[in-house]
Amino acid sequence: MKKTILIISALIAVSISSCDLSGKYEREETQIIQNYLSSIGDTVYVKKPSGLYFLSITEGTGESPADGDTVAFWYTAKLLSGGIFDTNRGLDSPFSFVVGSGLIITGLDEGIRYMKNGGVAKFITPSNLAYGSAGLYGYDQYGYYRQILPGYTPLVWDIEIASIKPGPEK
Repeated sequence: MKKTILIISALIAVSISSCDLSGKYEREETQIIQNYLSSIGDTVYVKKPSGLYFLSITEGTGESPADGDTVAFWYTAKLLSGGIFDTNRGLDSPFSFVVGSGLIITGLDEGIRYMKNGGVAKFITPSNLAYGSAGLYGYDQYGYYRQILPGYTPLVWDIEIASIKPGPEK
């Protein structure tokens, strides 16, 4: 009985300390984003309730995409340091996905919903709307499976909507 209580107490302590640790990283990430925003001057991002930071450059035309619509877009994803993490610019065709399908990260899906056809925007996805506390793992150019993006890494997205096709419900 005493061993069981000791084990349960240890598990609770580990659980509580890991929550404190993740809260620490989240606070640090928030500060990093705030420092980045301060460093870029008078550019005004709008912080959405989810934590996404959104900046419309060119509004575009028509309606914003909704669940079930197919959106094609060009993108460049950067680290706050300015280094390019991923891009489809220079490829033959834009990336396409169905809004609300869960096939892309939450922050990207959300940010695109604020845009219109032909629109250009920038947004910052904190890690909880991107690759989370675990980061992103994948295969490098040599075929080794490794961590590509550390956990708690916010990303800056440059997005241009190429087309929006209404879903089957419309």
